[in-house]
Amino acid sequence: MTEDPHPRRARSLAPQSPELVARLQRSRQRSLQRRAAATEREKTITRAVGDYLAAWNAITHTQQRRDNEVERLQTQIAAVIDDAMAEIATHEDEQAAAAAVVRAQVPTDEEVADLLEIAVKRARQLLGGSRAGTSHQSRRRPPPQSAESTDLPAAATVPPGRHPSTNNAPVGNTSDPAQGRAENPAGTGTAQPSPTTCPPPQPTALNPMQQ
Repeated sequence: MTEDPHPRRARSLAPQSPELVARLQRSRQRSLQRRAAATEREKTITRAVGDYLAAWNAITHTQQRRDNEVERLQTQIAAVIDDAMAEIATHEDEQAAAAAVVRAQVPTDEEVADLLEIAVKRARQLLGGSRAGTSHQSRRRPPPQSAESTDLPAAATVPPGRHPSTNNAPVGNTSDPAQGRAENPAGTGTAQPSPTTCPPPQPTALNPMQQ
């Protein structure tokens, strides 16, 4: 058999004194107390950590609900502001139109301000906005076309080689060579110039052969 390298010591057979018994009892009590305190401390820590995490979770949900509510309210506020601005702009246009009517009846902007009980600067702002709106509308409106602008002049439609004052006759001698020969059978009259060499007559001059 293998011998035990660490043999147990045999207990002393000496009797235990009352003091020894008391000390051992106190030691066991301290150990039990420390264990109970450690257990209670662990329970306290666990409860505190649980409370902390529960509060963190509640804060997270509250912040999310707050952000959603704020975004919804901001959207509503923006819509209310836009509607109010559009309505105010409409009423300011009405004010500008009314100020323009008053200005048409009085000679100065100061009188407009006095009648409307506003500052002169404000009156000029209204009048300036009215003038700007009127000029903008006039620029957008196309100018009416008159009948004269739509009809092209006769000279613009005359084909090349014809004069507008000769009833679309060809440019050159307007007399007929055959008619000239008939009027001057003997050839005693002035010879008719060639159409290619005769310069064009003046619009108001009559042909010598037709006098």
